[in-house]
Amino acid sequence: MNSITLKLLAITSFILWLPYLSIAQDFENKNIQVGLTTSFGLNFPKMGTSKITNNGLGSNFNIGLLMHKSFKDSKNIGFSAGFEFDFSSLNFDFNYADSIYYNYSDREILPSFNTNESIFHLKTRKHKTSLITIPIALLFRTDPIGDFRYFAKFGIKNSFLISNNMEDEGTDITNPTLFKEKENLNMTSKNEMFFYLASIGLSFGAEWNFIGSTCLVAEMSYYYGLTPLFLDRKDENKTLYNNVNGEIKPFSNKATQNQLNLKFAVLF
Repeated sequence: MNSITLKLLAITSFILWLPYLSIAQDFENKNIQVGLTTSFGLNFPKMGTSKITNNGLGSNFNIGLLMHKSFKDSKNIGFSAGFEFDFSSLNFDFNYADSIYYNYSDREILPSFNTNESIFHLKTRKHKTSLITIPIALLFRTDPIGDFRYFAKFGIKNSFLISNNMEDEGTDITNPTLFKEKENLNMTSKNEMFFYLASIGLSFGAEWNFIGSTCLVAEMSYYYGLTPLFLDRKDENKTLYNNVNGEIKPFSNKATQNQLNLKFAVLF
């Protein structure tokens, strides 16, 4: 093969590889990436009371925006932030032998002193919550290895409660001569949960630069709650209570969040 042919092959190869080389350079040096994200997770709260236990795993689904940004003069260290809508569930089991009750009217759960309303003997409960979440974390990234780059995050997830509905199973005992097994669906209770929920987390993931400057991202995260899930209110505002020989003893649920998440994102 003569030198002219070799030169033509080299030039042709360079031309064919030029777009990919420029993509790799753009991918490596890009200062900010923004895109869409969604995640799926499992909730397993750490209980702070013996009256209530976990009843299996809860679930978490969210969708929103994600941003990765490098610090000035650094390709490997930066920060990550986002804006997400979270839809979660928490499942609890109440020791039926402890005789835990609440009073209610229609779909509203009332403070324990409202003894003239309907009475419910509680067995299981599912909390279904909607939250706005703003995660903020330090971002540590490797140099690109081919089309891939690996990273770790350490930060805090700030969640703000939008709504909290409960699905309860138990027995309606309003009429003492006619106990009735019942499901109370879409129940509400004012100020049952903390408005602000904070959790600290650690994530590991990878970026795949699959076309142009667009990257697919996958990461696994674990979050531990810094704030309690439920308010410990004054006795006159508590809804759950034990009835011991006719004496009402109100109490609050006590739990902190544990969550495992698998997140996917498309960053541009």
